[in-house]
Amino acid sequence: MWPLSIFSQKNKDNANHKRAVNASSGNWPDDVRTLSGATDIRQAGQTVSQRVAGLYINDPVVRSAVNLIVSQIVGSGVRLNTADQGIDTRFNASRIDPSALMSITAMQRAAIRSWVISGEILGLHRVIGGRYAFQLLDPEQLDRSKNTNLGASGTIVAGVERDSFGVIVAYWILPHSSGDPFALNMQSFRFDAADVVHVFEHEFAGQVRGISPLVATLPVLNNASIAIEARLKQLQVSAMLTAILTSPDGTDAFDGNPNPSLEPGAIIRARPGEQVEVVNGPQSPDFNAFIKVLYRQIAASVGVTYEDLIGDLEGVNYSSFRGGALTARRKAEATRKVLLIEGVLDPVFSRWQAIERLAGRVRAELDHSWIEPSWPEIDRLKEANADISLLKAGLKSRKEIIEARGREYQTVQSEIQADNFVMPQGALK
Repeated sequence: MWPLSIFSQKNKDNANHKRAVNASSGNWPDDVRTLSGATDIRQAGQTVSQRVAGLYINDPVVRSAVNLIVSQIVGSGVRLNTADQGIDTRFNASRIDPSALMSITAMQRAAIRSWVISGEILGLHRVIGGRYAFQLLDPEQLDRSKNTNLGASGTIVAGVERDSFGVIVAYWILPHSSGDPFALNMQSFRFDAADVVHVFEHEFAGQVRGISPLVATLPVLNNASIAIEARLKQLQVSAMLTAILTSPDGTDAFDGNPNPSLEPGAIIRARPGEQVEVVNGPQSPDFNAFIKVLYRQIAASVGVTYEDLIGDLEGVNYSSFRGGALTARRKAEATRKVLLIEGVLDPVFSRWQAIERLAGRVRAELDHSWIEPSWPEIDRLKEANADISLLKAGLKSRKEIIEARGREYQTVQSEIQADNFVMPQGALK
């Protein structure tokens, strides 16, 4: 048996050592913590959305970030691809909003912009005049104030109704957005979940509402705005020339003027013995380096490159630019797959196809896939040679390469056959 003195020495109250999880210690800046991420997102989502929307209108960096995310995810538009090219053409060319003004690509851009600003995409499946329509709504029309305990039937949390198993069965939607001048009736109405498209990034268990992906950038943006405003004030002060005129006999060189000023091009004649001292404004540290750090933080949070966000290509070479671009593309492709294709386009096409079949315009239900837009090529020759090498090695198919460039495989094959067609002699006679 071990001597008791060993244990008593190891566990003395005045021991110099301390063991703890540093991340849970009391010495933590701002004490950032949360009891429930889902709860914080639900409570803060509306305020964050309003702030991002205001910055999108007024701040050039936020506007660039939002439009850059939309362009990376949507690009020239995701297109339907089935075994029936006629169906593909009809769907891809359809005007799908209730007013028949918005194309499929425009709808995709509006949906992703809604997600970037509000953290959510909200829409309704509609049938107008026998034609399918997808109506995008303001996500704040999903009634945040609707919180009801339905007992054994389930709960309604922030306008989302779930049964006792946690399955979403309905949504409570306001007829007008909060800023609508005719929003007199603020009572929400129940819509079956099958008729609603509600898409957001699921980050925490139990989450029913989304939050803008720019949420983490808002404090940094605020710091950047403060720094820029301070820099402008400093430039204004530096542009002012302040002179101190010292007279040995105490006479007034300005003849009693209480607010003397130095006008551009003015010549002041000093009396004998008077001295003039020019006061320069304070000099700031390297502002450009500091603001670049802030903008790089914003770009990292948004998931884009600093060069794309700001348009600053100084000192960028091919390898570094391509490496950063590939990382940003992977993030955009994952978001496109989860939010745009699976979240919006799949349910939209399924309902569109069902309406077309009921109307007799489509005979059979078709399996479908989606052709995603191609990325701009950084070095066309290198990327083409890489595809050729993978094709020869059997690691890529022609179909995969063609569709990765945003083209339909059958269309390209038809064009190749047309190019290879040899016209018979005498056909032009």
